Amino acid sequence: MAGQIQIGGLASGLDTAAIISALVQAEGIPINALASQKKTSQSKLNLVGTLEGLVNKLQSSAKKFADAPNFLKNSVSIEQEGVASFQSNGGSGLGTYSLEVLSLASIDRWSFSSVDDAEADLGGVELSFDYDGQSYAVDLAPGSSSLTDLADAINQSAAGKVKASVIQAGTSSDPQYTLVLEGEETGASNQIANLAVTSGTPSFDVDLELSNATNAEIKLNGLTIVRESNTIQGAVPGLTIELEGTTSAATEFTVGLDTEGIVGSLKEFVAAYNAVTGFIDGQSQFSEDDGPSGALFGDPLLRTIGSSIRNALFGPQNVDSTSSFGSLGLLGIKLNVDGSLTLDEAKVKEKLSEDPQAFEDFFVDLDGFDNGGLTAGSPGFYTDTTADSGVFMELSKALDRLLDKQVLSNGTQVDGLFGARKSTLQKDIKRFDDSISDLESRLELFEESLVKKFASLEQVLSGLQAQQVSLTALTAQN
Repeated sequence: MAGQIQIGGLASGLDTAAIISALVQAEGIPINALASQKKTSQSKLNLVGTLEGLVNKLQSSAKKFADAPNFLKNSVSIEQEGVASFQSNGGSGLGTYSLEVLSLASIDRWSFSSVDDAEADLGGVELSFDYDGQSYAVDLAPGSSSLTDLADAINQSAAGKVKASVIQAGTSSDPQYTLVLEGEETGASNQIANLAVTSGTPSFDVDLELSNATNAEIKLNGLTIVRESNTIQGAVPGLTIELEGTTSAATEFTVGLDTEGIVGSLKEFVAAYNAVTGFIDGQSQFSEDDGPSGALFGDPLLRTIGSSIRNALFGPQNVDSTSSFGSLGLLGIKLNVDGSLTLDEAKVKEKLSEDPQAFEDFFVDLDGFDNGGLTAGSPGFYTDTTADSGVFMELSKALDRLLDKQVLSNGTQVDGLFGARKSTLQKDIKRFDDSISDLESRLELFEESLVKKFASLEQVLSGLQAQQVSLTALTAQN
């Protein structure tokens, strides 16, 4: 490079290296300006990515709680432990229920005569059975018909419908390897039927039915209910009962409103909302002393996001002055002067106990979202045509509109708000990189040119100085 060429300045007496460095530095000022602009654009790109992540989190929170099963949570308590566990989707009927578990659903399970060596050949085995309307049969030739071979053949033939396993039921001094067959599903209709076996070892045969495939039978508020599995659905709307044990008498369980769970959901939402608005506020401050507070100061992206969120939560469609459940503020979520939200737990619990359904109706889209089947990203795609929407659904769709790709009238798909902003910044950074690279190449040529010019100057001056010495010597001789 030109910078590697050394010029002593011996003839001129000038510090040519310093002069060249100063000239190159002055010529490189535009590069520094471009680098600063690139740094600003990169900072903006990083901040846009951060904001997009916060908006995505808020959107996920709103979407999760937009449906009743995820929002209006219920809690279930039971008098007697070990009888059943419960899972509520939020639509369960509140109240106390009587439960008596008469029997649990079980699978069909059979054992065979034990042998003292699981790898010893049985002299050929034929085994057959019926299960779930399908017939199965295995036929092993002598020499490859050990108990282990038989279990492997059954598992391959039954393909998971019926499982065969070899169990060591004895001791190390008196081993008793036993083949056990068990059906995959519980319920009386899932019997292992017509089980038959013949082998070259006469003592090997079907031994015992260890458990019979039976249905679960319970009494719920005195009504007998039968299921093929221990999972009881539909007996109480919105509630899944998982049976764990039988009872000698009826016990009671109570379905109540999980107030703490609902408050927790609202806290999650408020935190996600405040993270977004806090970021926007942090980028939007200005002072005479320090100037803009963030690289995105004045960016239309911030205004668009802020107004979209505010309109979804506090727009006229979500304010009903005639109802005590007609706004976020009335339900315990206060909008502060700085744009953040504060959750009043006591107020939330008060309104929940007053009318859970009215509370739920404000937040949740009870009749489902329906946009009339419009194309994704098209105008109207995010608009609910049904009577009920719910504030969480309103917010979820408003944020979808910002995050999703959009479809123009000609059918062309374009980036959404964040995608478009990031694409613009990435193009800016690429343009700065190209310009910097071009200017750096020019600067290198400029430096090389200066080096050559100063080198030529030194050569000329050196020649002149040599001539002067010669003339001085001639003059002295004369």
